[in-house]
Amino acid sequence: GRNRTPDRLPSGERAPLLAACDEALRLSVQQLDPTWVIGVGRFAEASARRALEGLVGVRVAGILHPSPASPAANRGWQAQARAQLATLGLED
Repeated sequence: GRNRTPDRLPSGERAPLLAACDEALRLSVQQLDPTWVIGVGRFAEASARRALEGLVGVRVAGILHPSPASPAANRGWQAQARAQLATLGLED
């Protein structure tokens, strides 16, 4: 099938999907106790911020998503992602 991204789902499908994903992320973070959660792309970062709102001790940030919709992200994505992680103090 084709790629069905959350922004293109009808709200009746999107809301329960995002609620389940938010809960799964929140439970995973509570179990794994990471210091950081990095969203790959703005949507993932915003979703993580929403899902983890109110949790103490976890920081959320985002890096560029390599996507055909973002040609700039595809050129040298690894180097760009590493630079973004370095800015956060997570990569040398």
